[in-house]
Amino acid sequence: MDALVILIPLLPLLAAAILGVGLLSGLLPRGQRETFSADLATWALILAWLMAMALAVGDVLGKNHGYFNLGSWLSSDSLTIRANFTTQGFNVWLAMLLTLLLAIISRFSGTALHLQAGFHRFFAALSLFTAAMLLAVLSANLVGTLFGWVLAELCGYWLVAYHHQQARATENATRVFITQRVGDAGFMLGISLCYAWTDSVNWAQLQVSASELSIGQATGISLCFALAAFAKAALVPFSPWLVRTLAEPAPVSLILVHLGVFVIIVLEAVFMQSPFARAVLGLAGLITVAYAFLIGKTQTSSRGALLFACLAQVGLMFFECALELWELASWHLCANLTVSCLQRLLLADTPKIAAAAPRLVPVRLYLLSLQQCWLDQIADWALVKPVRGLAQDLSYVDDRIIDRLVGLPSAEILPLLAGYEDMDIGNEPQPTVPFSQSSGLAGKLTEWLSALLHWFEVRLVQRNPSKHTFAYVRQVGHAVNRFEGLILRPRYLVLFVCITFLVAF
Repeated sequence: MDALVILIPLLPLLAAAILGVGLLSGLLPRGQRETFSADLATWALILAWLMAMALAVGDVLGKNHGYFNLGSWLSSDSLTIRANFTTQGFNVWLAMLLTLLLAIISRFSGTALHLQAGFHRFFAALSLFTAAMLLAVLSANLVGTLFGWVLAELCGYWLVAYHHQQARATENATRVFITQRVGDAGFMLGISLCYAWTDSVNWAQLQVSASELSIGQATGISLCFALAAFAKAALVPFSPWLVRTLAEPAPVSLILVHLGVFVIIVLEAVFMQSPFARAVLGLAGLITVAYAFLIGKTQTSSRGALLFACLAQVGLMFFECALELWELASWHLCANLTVSCLQRLLLADTPKIAAAAPRLVPVRLYLLSLQQCWLDQIADWALVKPVRGLAQDLSYVDDRIIDRLVGLPSAEILPLLAGYEDMDIGNEPQPTVPFSQSSGLAGKLTEWLSALLHWFEVRLVQRNPSKHTFAYVRQVGHAVNRFEGLILRPRYLVLFVCITFLVAF
């Protein structure tokens, strides 16, 4: 029975591979063979669901050993990463639920996306997304979970950018993808700490070794995975990425946010060793519940209201984990995942009608809800603007300093050359491009260095130098050549190597 676990992610992966080859080879043109793509993806998911159901029944009957190993994937010193899967417990039941929901989504999407340009691309991405989610849920080691975690994010990027002809769709997909990278960093750091302190990257070994960890070690591992779960589950301050998925053709984002809760649940043994990490979970969950409740009051579409209702439930799941109600959080996860996906398929994007008469609220609270607490603007101010300013400063240094030092022409300097050509007829140069102004310490230092080099070039190089200047420059050049030949002698090279070894050891 344990071998059935291989077929669960393999079947949708094969469907994605077939559709991908068909797209690349041109065998699936637009508006044609849509039935083939839809049926292939749907039946692959249905078969995977049947395999997951058989594995779950085997788990109930006690036929599964709980672990299936395909062999060693990577072995280096004491690090051994195996291609293994879990065949019992909560992971199997969640995999069965995911395959069923995704099969229903595939069946609904076949009619909704009829004759659209990305029909075949959607089913290829959906099949690959299913394989990634199943790999993340069923993998018995952290590296396999991370691989499925990242692959699911990539497929989510393709699905959010389904209407890539629109600039807004690609921008939303990019912002979602970049936000998820924060969670990937936390996940990888958590894996590194697990290997450093437990000498293993297997989920089962981590559960056993959790009781041997000190409070500081358990807190470090817990906070790393908590950061990954916060970014994946769209908890505050990562919530704005969820709003950017409103136009996706399938409720992929609703599934992704539950993956963050799943990681917290399977790390129950580690979080039980760290009261501080559980307090962080509870605080983040409560803040997210308040945020989702506030923002959900001003949503004008059923999709937006559903997203924030789901986000509020996810925040409650984190709070339940903080209160050590792990069994309740597991049932809550499965129930909310089912209800959210089915509502997303059944509800049309119609204006939201209030069930009761609206009540008067403070203007500031209403504006706070409309602007979604300005989380997007805060992220732009704290991250996007500094990175963009650094890129502009580096581009300025490259154009005004590096290019001049190596003697390469620059597009921004070409207008200045016309002014320098007037020197031959006795006129003063009149630069046509004003000197740029910089801000900050690094900017001022760069501006000062550029002005110094510019003065040196104008005063000593561009103007007619005297014979003594040429002689002095020639002497300096000969001295530099002699110094270079001296340090390249073998004895000095050996000395430098010895000094390097002394510093290193």
